[in-house]
Amino acid sequence: MRCSILAALALVTISLAPHGSHARKYKSSGLYNVDQDIGLQDIDGTVAAFGDFNGDKFTDIITLGSDQQSFGVYLWDHTTWAFRQLKEATVRIEQTPRSFIITNIVPGDFNHDGRLDVLVMGQENPPGRPDSELQMRVYLGNSDNGWETQYITVPSSTAQQPMTFDLNGDMRTDLLGYAYDGYQPANPQLSVWKNVYSVNNRERIFEVQPMQFAGEAAPKCILGDPHSSAFVDLDGDCLADPATGAQSWVIYVNDKEKGYTFSQSGSLPAGAGQVSFADMDGDGAVDMVIPACTRDGCSIYINYNQQMPLCTSKDQKDCRSVLSLCVKDPMFSFTPVPDHVTETGGFVRFSLNDVLPRGQRLLLTDTAFRGKLPVSVHVGDFNLDSYPDLLIVSAENDGRGNALSQATLLQSVLCTPETCRQDEVTARRRTFVKVVEGADVLNSVQDVRAAAFLDLDEDGTVDIMLLRRRDQGQAAARAVSMIHNNYFNDAFFLKTLASNGVCPNWCGLSERPERPGARPFGVNYPGATFKFTILDTSGRKRANQVAQYPSSTYAGLLTPYSLFGLGRTNNYVEELFVGVTRHQTEHFTTYSGVIPNSQLIIIPYQSEDRERVDRGNGTGEEGGEAGGGGDGTGEGETGGPSEWTLELYIRPGDYVPWVFVTVVTAIALLAGVVVSLNWMEKREDERERKKALHIINFDAL
Repeated sequence: MRCSILAALALVTISLAPHGSHARKYKSSGLYNVDQDIGLQDIDGTVAAFGDFNGDKFTDIITLGSDQQSFGVYLWDHTTWAFRQLKEATVRIEQTPRSFIITNIVPGDFNHDGRLDVLVMGQENPPGRPDSELQMRVYLGNSDNGWETQYITVPSSTAQQPMTFDLNGDMRTDLLGYAYDGYQPANPQLSVWKNVYSVNNRERIFEVQPMQFAGEAAPKCILGDPHSSAFVDLDGDCLADPATGAQSWVIYVNDKEKGYTFSQSGSLPAGAGQVSFADMDGDGAVDMVIPACTRDGCSIYINYNQQMPLCTSKDQKDCRSVLSLCVKDPMFSFTPVPDHVTETGGFVRFSLNDVLPRGQRLLLTDTAFRGKLPVSVHVGDFNLDSYPDLLIVSAENDGRGNALSQATLLQSVLCTPETCRQDEVTARRRTFVKVVEGADVLNSVQDVRAAAFLDLDEDGTVDIMLLRRRDQGQAAARAVSMIHNNYFNDAFFLKTLASNGVCPNWCGLSERPERPGARPFGVNYPGATFKFTILDTSGRKRANQVAQYPSSTYAGLLTPYSLFGLGRTNNYVEELFVGVTRHQTEHFTTYSGVIPNSQLIIIPYQSEDRERVDRGNGTGEEGGEAGGGGDGTGEGETGGPSEWTLELYIRPGDYVPWVFVTVVTAIALLAGVVVSLNWMEKREDERERKKALHIINFDAL
């Protein structure tokens, strides 16, 4: 019986392999350049966005032509471990009757069919007229021919690029910004591009209308160009909230009953660049990461989200239980005025003066690009210790964009009295150190214009992409370098992807039979929230929060999935909460006992009848106890999160064949022992039988 179980487990383990293994072999721990193997040596232009174009669970890239008048797709080929160009997906935009210089490409499923589309933004003359009309058009995806023949025109906006979000909780991608028609600089009014696409009206995707906010009026402000915007859960209810900022930040909370209401606002440090959002201290709340430069130098500021913590003891008060990770904390707050902050540990400054190469400052804007292109600080956990690290770009200031520039990897470490203020040490805040060991291949590159994290080949490691200056006279001409992460990390990871719930498995088969179906993996759905709890090696439980695709403006180069470290743990992921933007009684569910080092794909598909019931019953109610598991829709009800599908993929390591060999060998040895003992027992029985035949019964004589 035990042999049968072992054999079954071995077969199950091997069957989990998605396509086989093409592992990279290196001699030592560190970063390795794979430019010669990656297939992007002759790319014309730059990388503009990431997305899974063909729905095979591998991340592809969308490129922008060097003249900013065309875009294309490079697919990742797992068998050759390289990108290959999909020539059918290359589109060149005609420059008549109006010029159209592409300034941003936003991947997403805009017609809600499970295929990846792109929203292309552009202006007539970005360098000469940076404040001019921003033209937009959508190219619908077709997995066979790249894109549909005819694009769909979208009403224009002002130069401030609209952000993606979900207006009314239908899990369709809407836009928030300033409509070009009727815009009044003296009294700016935010507008929403509401997604109204349907199979009966294929000529229109968005309908522009004024954005309505409920409750307290927000302070009047004008979005900068560029601006920092994100759609991410900030109040702890696993329902994404919009946040915008330029010289200051404004947060609106997403209320399922009232709509969007103003929450709070505050100032950004002087000289601030693009704001990033991540749970920097592993307390289950998303914080702000703010780069800034002044005459005194450059710094990274962390504005911590002051939110109700996770309960760690029975006697602790004003805390969350593990079943209440998706319950709103109305008292959440950020430090509003960083220049006059008291010592509370809520706002931490990390000076880069001793970290950046001599004579260099943070590169906050790529001036060579035709249009506004801020350079973001990218957040990713390269060592999988469950605390996000930072990837920054710095350059000499020569005003021409040709000076030395490079990327620097900063590792997150716990504050100590030698590195932080005492209040920051008491609050267990984080600071950063430059990664030097094993990072020569990164620190030696001297012409970096942008850098981003991604996972090459979906193997659970946070790799690095560098966009380097290419001297071709074109504003968007970049050489692409890929750096593979081969640090030997004694830690686990978890990778998650939530779809937009358009279909349960295969999309488009019944709607248009002439087109092939698509798996709903490549939809770049914004707003999904993941919260999880883990036990560290000391037995202390803590919570982490991760957002999926929180921002899409200004070619931010964010991945459509979430990859986060679990650190050193000796247990499963005890609770994983998954929240989406659907406005219904329960918009989240819980999974228990998730296997580390796995990829989870959550498909929040629900039948249309169930969605109507939820909306008809009033979407502002909290259906039962928070965090009450996967069904969570109330007694006697069906549907809702109970209909969601979870697909789990485990990528086998190099040890799997040896596990199989070991199991087979063990089975053979055990079988040999069983056969030998069985033969010995039969032989002994035969001897006893023969001996019994020769026994004489003397009593019978």
